[in-house]
Amino acid sequence: MSLPPASNVPSILILGAGPAGLACAYEAAGLGARVSVLERDTRVGGLCRTIERNGNYFDIGGHRFFSKVDEINQLWHRILGKDLITVVRKSRIYFQKKYYDYPLKLFNVLANLGIWNAFLCFLSYLRILWQRAGDERTFEGWVSNRFGVRLYRIFFKTYTEKVWGIPCAELSSDWAVQRICGMSLRRALVDAFWRGGEANVKSLTRSFLYPTYGPGLFCDRLKTESENLGVQYELGQEVIRVHHDGERVTGVLVRDAEGKIQAQTADRYVSSIPLPVLVERLVPGPPEPVRQAAASLHFRSFLVVNVVLNRAQIFDDNWIYIHSPEVRLGRIQNYKNWSHYMVRDLQTTMLGLEYFVTEGDACWRRSDAQMIAAAMQDLETIGIAGKKDLLEAFVVRIPKVYPVYDEHYQKHVQVLREYLESFENLQVMGRCGMFRYDNSDHALLSGLYAARNLYGSAYDLWNINTEEEYHEEFGPYNKPLSAV
Repeated sequence: MSLPPASNVPSILILGAGPAGLACAYEAAGLGARVSVLERDTRVGGLCRTIERNGNYFDIGGHRFFSKVDEINQLWHRILGKDLITVVRKSRIYFQKKYYDYPLKLFNVLANLGIWNAFLCFLSYLRILWQRAGDERTFEGWVSNRFGVRLYRIFFKTYTEKVWGIPCAELSSDWAVQRICGMSLRRALVDAFWRGGEANVKSLTRSFLYPTYGPGLFCDRLKTESENLGVQYELGQEVIRVHHDGERVTGVLVRDAEGKIQAQTADRYVSSIPLPVLVERLVPGPPEPVRQAAASLHFRSFLVVNVVLNRAQIFDDNWIYIHSPEVRLGRIQNYKNWSHYMVRDLQTTMLGLEYFVTEGDACWRRSDAQMIAAAMQDLETIGIAGKKDLLEAFVVRIPKVYPVYDEHYQKHVQVLREYLESFENLQVMGRCGMFRYDNSDHALLSGLYAARNLYGSAYDLWNINTEEEYHEEFGPYNKPLSAV
């Protein structure tokens, strides 16, 4: 896509105020553009916002501030200053009533699995050295071929299917390639016996940066900084139509919370709206193959039950992955262990009980009261806390959070990408906007690059997170046996 200099672009309209939209607005305004931002929610930050409730602060999932991009680290420090603290990481896996250190450690694994089960896992791995276990194009086959079928079933299958809601045999191996980064049982054993138990794992950081009051503090401050540069934010405004003439976007229709509809126009448009949603809202509608490609892309949604418990200490992990199939619960965040500033009363503990769902499914449709009861029952089942400990709770539902990498997603994304790139004044960015499982630092970088593209740069936003070494955000996928 060829873009003329920004001197010919008096106005830019950004659709969405998540990390990518905020970064794009900040950068574009700093370069001299006139910028407006439309956001459906009444708060900026998207999945990275923080919710304050009765003096307690709750994230929407865990968001570690860690990046191998110096520019993003500098941005975090510049915006947050002394409100950016260092947190020592601790996380574990709960499976079959036992806790596994994560990254996994040899003697911890042996003690939990038992010598016989561990021996069977090793035999399973030896077997795949002689005969591959599955189709390398699928997550199931790719992981089984590197860890053996038995270890795959213990440490990968249950949690992965909780997250994505489809069988691992239908999940693209792209997810494994991106998150596991070439790791295998062989490499894990080398790390254990020839490197003194210390894995050569750069992406699983032992500490990370974090805002004192959660990632929402960063997003709110980035909004303020960009407003000081002249950016106009319009919150509670949902984009319902994107009009075009076949070559350029000509304007958008937005609807506020009261149902009032108005039109807005600009010279350039940058969108972080979920990729298939953006295509569906184009007027005139796209060609049939494009519509079919958009309809074939799917997202997993996110539901979190936030609870305050009348207990000063429950566990000292930042988060725990719940692999056990007997509960629907997928992950537990302990906000106080991210930052003690998050909790009003240190004699209480705040947990985020996370569920990976599909918008409209049975879990999504439960009432808040039903969901809170189910979450507390899950806590009791795994022995972490009981209903008697509950002081208060509330539910947050976020649709279209995690792009599903099924077997055919790449070809559908390519169809949409090629079609949207035919519009000379439109760019897409961010996780949902490009249907890419980016971390927040990648989303920020895509926003900065999108702004610079308006000034004649030619950054390829689609290749931002393709580095080989990668750090996991919400699941134990990359290098899960790093310290075996």
